[in-house]
Formats: sequence, C-alpha cells, structure tokens
Amino acid sequence: MTNPLGRFVNERRDAKLAKAKPEAVAKIESDFRFDNWVQSAAMRASQLNVASHIGPISHPDAKIAPFVAEPTPAPDGYVRSGNVSTPWDAFGNAAALDTLAFMKIELSDNRTALQHLREGTSQIRRLFDFADDETYETIRNQFLQMFANSKPYPVTCSEIKQIYFPLPEGGYHLLSLVSSSGLMRENRLRLQERQWGEKAKAARELEKEDRAAIASGRSPQVEGVPAEVIYQSIPGRGSIKLGGANAQNVSSFNAECRGVWPLFASYRETTSIYQRLAKSDYFRNLRWDTYCRSIFVKLDNIFRKSNPGNSELREARIRRLEELWLWASSFALELQSLPGGWSNNDDNRLPMHQKLWLDAANGDLASDNSGWRHEVAGEFAAWTLAAYRKMNWGDQGSVPLGVVENTEFRNEVAELPFNAQEWQTWER
Repeated sequence: MTNPLGRFVNERRDAKLAKAKPEAVAKIESDFRFDNWVQSAAMRASQLNVASHIGPISHPDAKIAPFVAEPTPAPDGYVRSGNVSTPWDAFGNAAALDTLAFMKIELSDNRTALQHLREGTSQIRRLFDFADDETYETIRNQFLQMFANSKPYPVTCSEIKQIYFPLPEGGYHLLSLVSSSGLMRENRLRLQERQWGEKAKAARELEKEDRAAIASGRSPQVEGVPAEVIYQSIPGRGSIKLGGANAQNVSSFNAECRGVWPLFASYRETTSIYQRLAKSDYFRNLRWDTYCRSIFVKLDNIFRKSNPGNSELREARIRRLEELWLWASSFALELQSLPGGWSNNDDNRLPMHQKLWLDAANGDLASDNSGWRHEVAGEFAAWTLAAYRKMNWGDQGSVPLGVVENTEFRNEVAELPFNAQEWQTWER
C-alpha cells in the first residue's frame, strides 16, 4: 500500500537535497528517514494548537482561547460550522507548521491523518508500522497535543462582537460571535474560483469574443458553449489585514493568505421612495449617495492623470465603471422584485425599454427581445457623463473630454451591462 505520509516526507527530503552541500547530504538523509522525521514532528506538535475558531481572526486584540467546534450538520439553510466542511486551522510556532501540513494529508477515505489519529483507526496504525505499540501510542499522544490548550484566557472578550439574544421567558443569552477561520478561508477560495478560476477565465475569453462579434456586426457565439461557463464580480468589497509584520502571528490560514481577508458590504445607505420607484426615467431619478460619489471621485482622479489613455489606467477606469454600473443597477433589482404590473399605471411614463427591464410582468417580452438592453446601456452611458459633469469639483471643474475620449468612454460604459447575466453576472 502506498504511504501518502511517507511520500510527503520524501518530497520534503528531495527539496532539501536539491539545495544541499555534499557534506550535508548524509544528515538530511538521516533526518528525513520516515521513522526519524515522524518522531521529530510528533515532538514539535505540542508547539501548535489546532482550532476551528481563533480569536484574532475576529479581532486582532481578542484574548480568548481558540477552540474546535464540531456542530452537527443540518438542512437549515445556514452557512455555518457543521454545514460547510472545512479543515482545521492552527496557531503557534511557525517552525512547526510542517507538522500540521503532515497531519492534514488526506488518506484513502478523504479524511486527514489527524482525524484518523484522534479516532485511533487501524489505517493510520498501519502507516506507522515502523513503531511498536508503545512507541505508536507515544507518537499518537504527542500529535494530539495540538488539541491541548491550557492558556487561561476568558471565554469572551470586549473585542468580540456580542449579541443579547432574547429568550421567551424574558431573559437572554449573551452570544460572543467568534469567526471560523475555516469558513473565512472557504469563502475566500470560492470567491477566487468564481472570479479568477478556470471557468471564469473561459467566460472572460468568450466575453471578449462576443464583444468583438457585436462590434463587427456579427451575432455572439452560442453553439458549443458549456452552460456552466460563468464568472461573477461582487461589488463593494473591502479587505481586512490581520497579524503584524508576519501573518503567522494569527494562524496558519492567515499566513496562507498573507494576512489579507476579503470583506463584503453588509449594508448600504437606505434609499428614499423616489429612488426606488421610477416614473419617467430610471436614470434621471437616481440620487447620488456617498458610495456613488466616491466612485466618481476615483474616476476623476484617473481623468486627471497626464496620460489617461494608457492600458493600465484604462483597466482602472473600466473597473470603476463596473462599480458604478453595479451601484446604478442595484436599485433596478428592487423594482424587479416588486409585484408585476406596477409600471402600467396611467401616471407612469417610463419608456417601453425600461418597462421591459424593470417590471417583472414584462419578463416574457424582455426574454424575446434583447434590443432593450442596448437602449438601457446607452442611457446609462449618457447618465454617467452627465452626472460626472454636474458634480461639484470645486474651482477646478470636471475634466473636459475630447471627442475621441468622449466616444471611447461612452463605448466602454455602454458595454458594461453585457458583462453580466441579468445585469449582475455574465453567463453563457
């Protein structure tokens, strides 16, 4: 039977030998002999602590004991520990992280060596066949020291988010919300896959081909395109950096992402009724909020560069325009969620192409005729230029765009809605 744990040790040995001086070869060969390396790793295991929830992931100054939570899975629809399978994180001596990597190796049943050691399975025992029973139990107990945590931290901390959860009898539970680094890592990996994975790359290439086809008067490619080819951009994202100069100051997962974790917008400014219900023209009824203004400020900074037409600035400009389109179209999603037929009132003067876009009652008509999208895209381009000129830029005023720049900018803006399925994701 192939020993995946032995393969791990051999790979590390080979990497060392590739850079070793001749006089160091014998020692490396001895240190990385499987039985020697395993016993050395077992002794280093106590320098690490395995956990599913680590305080500094929620707040860098949190002083709580990390812990392993293993809730029971349930079909309750919640994204929570127990419902999402994630590996354990760890913190401690960075020099001992190879021990954790060794214990995270999956065996033939897709469970890690550490899980097998916790349960004392016969499969993991066979992989340590160099040891007699007494030596094996010693090694096993040393590795399991990664679950021991004797630090006298309190169970809660003022730096952790707390919720007073009411009870029917009038009392309450005080809940201390500690983030699962495993869930955060899984979220980060899925985000990367949706935006930059192989399928996302294929979708972007198809998007470029479609743009070229439309520009030349041809129909976009349809035949032979897999239905799952898709990418998704999520607007309003930020990031939080945890750890000091060394990301390992928090945990192994934190080191893996260099201390930078994605954050998602959980709110935006409340829209007033005139923003939510368009009666004459969707774009003219839009009212700028703080977030919208911040996007225009970033665009203005790009326009004021000495050479705004170079490729790097053009890519930056397109990214800001994508943010602006997602902001502008987010209110359309609210209108689309209303009961269909609201645009048929006598006092509603929306043009037909906007009714096809915004009113759920017109869904079938909108599907049969996509020409309305071009009209909406053109109106968005006109609104963007008009809004930029009207904003208060002080004494310096807005940057005047020449005919060529104006045309190129308008084309870029008008193309944005076609980057996405239903104005949020692009899909084939």
